[in-house]
Amino acid sequence: MNLRKPSSSVLLIVILALAIGFPLFIRKPYVLTIMIPGLIWGIPCMGWTTIVRTGQFSLGQAGFLAIGAYTSALLMINYQLSFWLSLLLGGIISAFIALLLGIVVLRLGGIYFCIVTLAFCEILRVIAMNLTNVTNGVYGLIPPPPILHLGGYSVDFVTGKVPHYYLALFLVIIAAIVFWRMDRSLLGRVFRSISSNSTLSEHLGIRLMKYRVIAFTVAAFSTGMAGAVFSSYLSFIGPTLFALSESIMILIMCTAGGIGSSVVGPVIGALVLSASGDYLTGLVQGSKPLVFGAFVVIIVFLLPSGLVDLRRKAFQVFSSVRKNYYAD
Repeated sequence: MNLRKPSSSVLLIVILALAIGFPLFIRKPYVLTIMIPGLIWGIPCMGWTTIVRTGQFSLGQAGFLAIGAYTSALLMINYQLSFWLSLLLGGIISAFIALLLGIVVLRLGGIYFCIVTLAFCEILRVIAMNLTNVTNGVYGLIPPPPILHLGGYSVDFVTGKVPHYYLALFLVIIAAIVFWRMDRSLLGRVFRSISSNSTLSEHLGIRLMKYRVIAFTVAAFSTGMAGAVFSSYLSFIGPTLFALSESIMILIMCTAGGIGSSVVGPVIGALVLSASGDYLTGLVQGSKPLVFGAFVVIIVFLLPSGLVDLRRKAFQVFSSVRKNYYAD
């Protein structure tokens, strides 16, 4: 999406206006209940797409969700830090661990990196289950709700869904700006060069390890913050929330939305799959995996470039219909 085009700028403004005004028109709490997780999932999806753009494939993003969530919850429970500071620290700790891990495992690359990140995610889950004196094991932790005072007005994060909606929307917008700017910068062009031909890029003097670690660390920072917001929204954090299935879910969301787009595709995929999966789960228990699988199969056949390609497909259909109409 080129924001320099007037039509794209107008469309972006309209979408933002609709997103900001959404709770004002939709009064049903259930609608926000299925929308908020979709917004939150959009943040790690943008990060995962950035990793893919360096030619790497991670199956450990759920681990960074867990790190951010547990860090934030433990800091609030044990040290009475504010949610806003613990949210930032959750992202920083996730990024620091990703930096250390990336320096070691990104030297492997390819399928080996994928396997190591998968093992990393499972190791974290086992630690969370067994380190009961810290994490409370399978019983999990209940982080205190965020507290926000605006002048003489206090925002209620306990009984209302709207504050969490705007918090998730704000973080999605910030993450979208960061990843969009990154993708359009020299750094983004280097990422795509590495993904297209890592050998040629290395011969041109590009340090593959450096840029892969940068992408992995930035993605972990945003994913850690998403984990902190997610646990706050659920008012619970436990090891069952961050299993391998969540890493695979991020992969599916990005594929469905379209990994050719750094922002729009991942966010659309997260919103559509998360909302539809949660809605159908409310109707038929355990239907979310079926929904995800069906979406992927349909999109692979009809929209290989993902849901982000719907605009181009719709324009092609419209042009074809108009051409046939005037030909007749």
